[in-house]
Amino acid sequence: MIKKVLSFILLFVLALQMPLSVFAHSELESAQPSEGEKVTTDLEVVNLTFSTKIEDLSTMKLKNGSKEIPLQISIEDNQMTGKMEKPLENGSYTVEYRIIGADSHVIEGNYTFSLERPKQNETQHKPAEKAGKQETKKEKTEHHHENKTNNPSYFAPLTILLVLLIAVGSFFAFRKRS
Repeated sequence: MIKKVLSFILLFVLALQMPLSVFAHSELESAQPSEGEKVTTDLEVVNLTFSTKIEDLSTMKLKNGSKEIPLQISIEDNQMTGKMEKPLENGSYTVEYRIIGADSHVIEGNYTFSLERPKQNETQHKPAEKAGKQETKKEKTEHHHENKTNNPSYFAPLTILLVLLIAVGSFFAFRKRS
């Protein structure tokens, strides 16, 4: 009897967890500057927005070829912002990110953009407010909205712990009977 009850509980917990873990993966929803964008104004900030909340251990790197540009990273809810100490020079840049989503899964990705300011802007910098006027391409689909969940970041590890406790309890219960 105990064996059947514990098996049922285990299957029930797994059945509840499966759909949540499938739909909870965080994805990059938008980026400023966006992938492939040609930025023509001073750029002092890279902003990434994800489909779920991301954890503070998430990282972002900005590279110009093999040279890494130092960033001050800040994370708030589902946004990660990298601020440069000084405006970037003209060239091609790669943004690399590694995030820990709300479901505790690590997601990695990268994209490129280019900075092509007119020659006259290189000698005299425009105010930073110009950087905020850049247009971004929002790549949201209805699919993203349907799959968005608000589960706390501890939900998946807690469920795994519960399953392990049930498995260990079952092992010792059946061991006593033998």
